[in-house]
Amino acid sequence: MRDRAGILLVILIIFMAVALNLALAEEDLGSKYCGAQAYKKYGLFNDGDYDRVTSNRVYVIKVEGVIDYAMAEYISSSIKEAENDNAVLVIELNTPGGLLDAALDIVSSIGDSKAPVIGYVVDKWAESAGTLILVSTHIAAMEPGTIIGSVQPIAYDPATGGYRPINESKIINPIIKVFCEHGATKGRNATALVRFVLFNDNYGAEEALQLGVIDVVATDIHDLLAKVNNRVVALPSGDRVLLNLDSPEIVELRPSLRVTLLHTLSDPMLAGILLSLGTLIVLFSLVSGNPGAVGVGVLLLLLGLAGQGFNPNMTSLFLIIGGSILLFIEIYTPGFGLIGGTGIVMLVLGIALLPVGGGQGFSISPEYADQLLKTLYATGGAFGLMTAFIVYKVIQVRRQKPIVWDIVGSRGRAVDRIEPGKPGFVLVEGEYWKAVSDEVIEAGERVEVIGKEEHILKVRKVSDTSPSQ
Repeated sequence: MRDRAGILLVILIIFMAVALNLALAEEDLGSKYCGAQAYKKYGLFNDGDYDRVTSNRVYVIKVEGVIDYAMAEYISSSIKEAENDNAVLVIELNTPGGLLDAALDIVSSIGDSKAPVIGYVVDKWAESAGTLILVSTHIAAMEPGTIIGSVQPIAYDPATGGYRPINESKIINPIIKVFCEHGATKGRNATALVRFVLFNDNYGAEEALQLGVIDVVATDIHDLLAKVNNRVVALPSGDRVLLNLDSPEIVELRPSLRVTLLHTLSDPMLAGILLSLGTLIVLFSLVSGNPGAVGVGVLLLLLGLAGQGFNPNMTSLFLIIGGSILLFIEIYTPGFGLIGGTGIVMLVLGIALLPVGGGQGFSISPEYADQLLKTLYATGGAFGLMTAFIVYKVIQVRRQKPIVWDIVGSRGRAVDRIEPGKPGFVLVEGEYWKAVSDEVIEAGERVEVIGKEEHILKVRKVSDTSPSQ
């Protein structure tokens, strides 16, 4: 019995030692990568001093699908609007992830925000880049049944459609540091954040709350606002803000047409199809000697490049210039509307992609931007309709059968005296013609054309009472 007890004691000691080592390893993982950043400085606090109180207005935006540059622009503009109205911004996340650079732009916008930003995972998940965005918000929340995690970056090969996990420390370590700087400093569990990247851990809502990765589990937006009401948010900008959400005014901010179009084009499958079709159309048009379809190919190529992350402002410029050139070509060269129609589409899409929000060093009011956008759409639409009408009329004219005009049978008056063998001039259909006749015709008498040989008419004299033939 004593031997058995001794063996059990040894096993228990070994088990406790292993568990202790694992716990220490887990603890060291957060401090190893985050260091001093593994301590809470910002984010949600139950109480404390504050510098200002928010209004009761709450702006809500929905980030769904792939995280791309369009979503980065959408979130950035929404943050500015919340700042202007002293409001709270709620970002509803339902995303499998997306572009790392776009996610880092979003994290930077949230870090610079002077308005409290709440990340709220709804419906399904916020994986990969979505998790990075969530933990960088000032308040992180999840809906029951949702999941987060799997942040290890991957490389996508468009040729094969395959994915390759990236393990290079030169790429991994900066991502971990972003988690430390923008997540751990808000009181998030540093070790769990590091494991998101190194081991692709995934957590449900309750598990994430217990581990200290998020602040709140809420069943809906109203439950969320009620749970954070009258609490203080410390912002990296230095402000401490009291959330005044007793009777919140919830307003949904919808993305602009530019953002919607760019987000649609950013679908990897759609962008790939557009690039492939555009390339094939351009090549076959040039090889077949039918350059009329080159414009269509260039249009598809530009849209595909925009979906792959090409600068949308440059895309807008190229579309407007290309559309103007195609309309000019349509007017001055014969065609059947393909060139002009492509030009109209280019102009409309180019105007839709125009940036109107103002950038660094340039700022315009939202009212002015909205009015400018409406004016551009109205002008572009009117110009497009006018051009389409002109092209339609040109096509109608070209499809009509040609009308052959024959001067034989027309009547006029003799200008000179005409005798057999002595031609003279006659006025027919408002024009002067040289004419010959087999009879004598005095000047001023009425004549009828009975033949034409090159530029000389053959006429006969007719009385004013003779019926027309």
